[in-house]
Amino acid sequence: MSIVKRNLDIYRTRLVTLGNILGRAEAELFPDDPEKKALLEARLADDMLPLPSQVWFTCRQAELLLGKLNGAPVKEFETDSASFADLKAIVAETISRIEAQTDAKEDFAAGQTTLELPGFPTLPISGKDYIDEWLTPNFYFHLVTAYNILRAEGLGIGKADYMSHLRPMLAAAAAG
Repeated sequence: MSIVKRNLDIYRTRLVTLGNILGRAEAELFPDDPEKKALLEARLADDMLPLPSQVWFTCRQAELLLGKLNGAPVKEFETDSASFADLKAIVAETISRIEAQTDAKEDFAAGQTTLELPGFPTLPISGKDYIDEWLTPNFYFHLVTAYNILRAEGLGIGKADYMSHLRPMLAAAAAG
Protein backbone atom coordinates (compact mmCIF):
# COMPACT_ATOMS: atom_id res chain seq x y z
CA MET A 1 0.00 0.00 0.00
CA SER A 2 1.31 3.45 -0.85
CA ILE A 3 2.41 5.99 1.79
CA VAL A 4 -0.36 8.46 0.99
CA LYS A 5 -3.11 5.84 0.80
CA ARG A 6 -1.88 4.14 4.00
CA ASN A 7 -1.92 7.38 5.95
CA LEU A 8 -5.29 8.50 4.64
CA ASP A 9 -6.68 5.14 5.71
CA ILE A 10 -5.08 5.48 9.15
CA TYR A 11 -6.55 8.96 9.55
CA ARG A 12 -9.97 7.72 8.40
CA THR A 13 -10.15 4.75 10.75
CA ARG A 14 -8.91 6.72 13.75
CA LEU A 15 -11.36 9.54 13.00
CA VAL A 16 -14.14 6.94 13.00
CA THR A 17 -12.93 6.01 16.48
CA LEU A 18 -12.91 9.67 17.52
CA GLY A 19 -16.43 10.11 16.18
CA ASN A 20 -17.61 7.06 18.14
CA ILE A 21 -15.98 8.31 21.33
CA LEU A 22 -17.55 11.76 20.87
CA GLY A 23 -20.92 10.09 20.39
CA ARG A 24 -20.50 8.19 23.63
CA ALA A 25 -19.44 11.35 25.44
CA GLU A 26 -22.51 13.16 24.18
CA ALA A 27 -24.76 10.34 25.37
CA GLU A 28 -23.09 9.58 28.69
CA LEU A 29 -21.52 12.74 30.12
CA PHE A 30 -23.30 15.71 31.68
CA PRO A 31 -26.86 14.58 30.96
CA ASP A 32 -28.24 17.77 32.53
CA ASP A 33 -26.26 19.92 30.08
CA PRO A 34 -27.48 19.24 26.53
CA GLU A 35 -24.95 21.74 25.13
CA LYS A 36 -22.07 19.97 26.91
CA LYS A 37 -20.47 23.30 27.87
CA ALA A 38 -18.22 21.63 30.44
CA LEU A 39 -16.81 19.35 27.76
CA LEU A 40 -16.33 22.21 25.32
CA GLU A 41 -14.20 24.00 27.91
CA ALA A 42 -12.36 20.91 29.19
CA ARG A 43 -8.59 20.71 28.82
CA LEU A 44 -5.88 18.57 30.37
CA ALA A 45 -3.77 21.48 31.61
CA ASP A 46 -4.13 25.24 31.73
CA ASP A 47 -1.57 25.71 28.96
CA MET A 48 -3.25 23.20 26.63
CA LEU A 49 -6.07 23.83 24.20
CA PRO A 50 -9.63 22.67 25.04
CA LEU A 51 -11.48 19.74 23.50
CA PRO A 52 -12.82 21.57 20.40
CA SER A 53 -9.29 22.58 19.39
CA GLN A 54 -8.00 19.05 19.96
CA VAL A 55 -10.72 17.60 17.77
CA TRP A 56 -10.13 20.22 15.08
CA PHE A 57 -6.35 19.74 15.08
CA THR A 58 -6.84 15.98 14.78
CA CYS A 59 -9.02 16.56 11.71
CA ARG A 60 -6.74 19.31 10.44
CA GLN A 61 -3.82 16.93 9.89
CA ALA A 62 -5.89 14.89 7.43
CA GLU A 63 -7.22 18.12 5.91
CA LEU A 64 -3.68 19.44 5.46
CA LEU A 65 -2.70 16.31 3.54
CA LEU A 66 -5.83 16.51 1.38
CA GLY A 67 -5.10 20.19 0.75
CA LYS A 68 -1.54 19.44 -0.36
CA LEU A 69 -2.70 16.57 -2.59
CA ASN A 70 -5.35 18.68 -4.29
CA GLY A 71 -3.75 22.13 -4.22
CA ALA A 72 -6.71 23.41 -2.23
CA PRO A 73 -6.89 25.58 0.87
CA VAL A 74 -7.74 23.89 4.13
CA LYS A 75 -11.18 24.57 5.52
CA GLU A 76 -10.97 26.52 8.77
CA PHE A 77 -13.05 25.75 11.84
CA GLU A 78 -14.05 28.22 14.55
CA THR A 79 -13.26 26.35 17.74
CA ASP A 80 -14.25 29.19 20.09
CA SER A 81 -17.91 28.99 19.12
CA ALA A 82 -18.09 25.27 18.32
CA SER A 83 -20.95 23.20 19.68
CA PHE A 84 -20.68 19.52 20.46
CA ALA A 85 -22.68 18.83 17.30
CA ASP A 86 -20.10 20.88 15.36
CA LEU A 87 -17.31 18.65 16.67
CA LYS A 88 -19.08 15.52 15.54
CA ALA A 89 -19.85 17.13 12.18
CA ILE A 90 -16.26 18.17 11.47
CA VAL A 91 -15.09 14.63 12.19
CA ALA A 92 -17.76 13.19 9.87
CA GLU A 93 -16.96 15.76 7.15
CA THR A 94 -13.25 14.98 7.32
CA ILE A 95 -13.96 11.25 7.03
CA SER A 96 -16.14 11.96 3.98
CA ARG A 97 -13.40 14.03 2.33
CA ILE A 98 -10.85 11.28 2.93
CA GLU A 99 -13.22 8.69 1.44
CA ALA A 100 -13.78 10.93 -1.59
CA GLN A 101 -10.02 11.11 -2.29
CA THR A 102 -9.82 8.47 -5.02
CA ASP A 103 -6.41 9.51 -6.38
CA ALA A 104 -3.65 8.74 -3.86
CA LYS A 105 -1.26 11.03 -5.80
CA GLU A 106 1.80 9.02 -4.87
CA ASP A 107 4.06 11.55 -6.57
CA PHE A 108 3.40 13.74 -3.52
CA ALA A 109 5.29 11.38 -1.20
CA ALA A 110 8.22 11.16 -3.60
CA GLY A 111 8.35 14.90 -4.25
CA GLN A 112 9.07 18.04 -2.26
CA THR A 113 6.66 20.25 -0.36
CA THR A 114 6.97 22.91 2.31
CA LEU A 115 6.23 23.01 6.01
CA GLU A 116 5.05 26.41 7.13
CA LEU A 117 5.07 27.16 10.85
CA PRO A 118 4.25 30.57 12.29
CA GLY A 119 7.40 32.35 13.45
CA PHE A 120 9.76 30.04 11.57
CA PRO A 121 11.19 30.08 8.08
CA THR A 122 9.43 27.89 5.52
CA LEU A 123 11.02 24.45 5.57
CA PRO A 124 11.44 22.50 2.35
CA ILE A 125 10.63 18.88 3.15
CA SER A 126 9.88 15.69 1.24
CA GLY A 127 6.26 14.67 0.96
CA LYS A 128 7.08 11.46 2.81
CA ASP A 129 8.69 13.36 5.69
CA TYR A 130 5.81 15.86 5.75
CA ILE A 131 3.45 12.93 6.33
CA ASP A 132 5.66 10.80 8.60
CA GLU A 133 7.42 13.50 10.62
CA TRP A 134 4.82 16.26 10.81
CA LEU A 135 1.23 15.24 10.06
CA THR A 136 1.04 11.80 11.65
CA PRO A 137 2.74 12.67 14.97
CA ASN A 138 0.49 15.74 15.27
CA PHE A 139 -2.56 13.67 14.34
CA TYR A 140 -1.90 11.20 17.14
CA PHE A 141 -0.97 13.92 19.66
CA HIS A 142 -4.31 15.68 19.24
CA LEU A 143 -6.31 12.44 18.97
CA VAL A 144 -4.86 11.12 22.22
CA THR A 145 -5.32 14.49 23.90
CA ALA A 146 -9.02 14.56 22.92
CA TYR A 147 -9.36 10.96 24.18
CA ASN A 148 -7.64 11.86 27.45
CA ILE A 149 -9.82 14.94 27.99
CA LEU A 150 -12.95 12.84 27.60
CA ARG A 151 -11.57 10.17 29.89
CA ALA A 152 -10.55 12.77 32.50
CA GLU A 153 -14.10 14.15 32.34
CA GLY A 154 -15.44 10.74 33.31
CA LEU A 155 -16.13 8.90 30.05
CA GLY A 156 -15.67 5.18 30.67
CA ILE A 157 -13.39 4.42 27.75
CA GLY A 158 -10.26 2.32 27.60
CA LYS A 159 -7.70 0.90 25.25
CA ALA A 160 -10.26 -1.28 23.46
CA ASP A 161 -12.17 1.88 22.52
CA TYR A 162 -9.00 3.62 21.33
CA MET A 163 -7.93 0.56 19.32
CA SER A 164 -11.38 -0.10 17.85
CA HIS A 165 -9.94 0.12 14.32
CA LEU A 166 -8.67 -3.44 14.91
CA ARG A 167 -12.15 -4.93 15.36
CA PRO A 168 -12.66 -5.87 11.68
CA MET A 169 -9.30 -7.66 11.59
CA LEU A 170 -10.03 -9.46 14.87
CA ALA A 171 -13.45 -10.53 13.62
CA ALA A 172 -11.95 -11.86 10.38
CA ALA A 173 -9.29 -13.77 12.29
CA ALA A 174 -11.90 -15.24 14.63
CA ALA A 175 -14.03 -16.30 11.67
CA GLY A 176 -11.15 -18.30 10.45
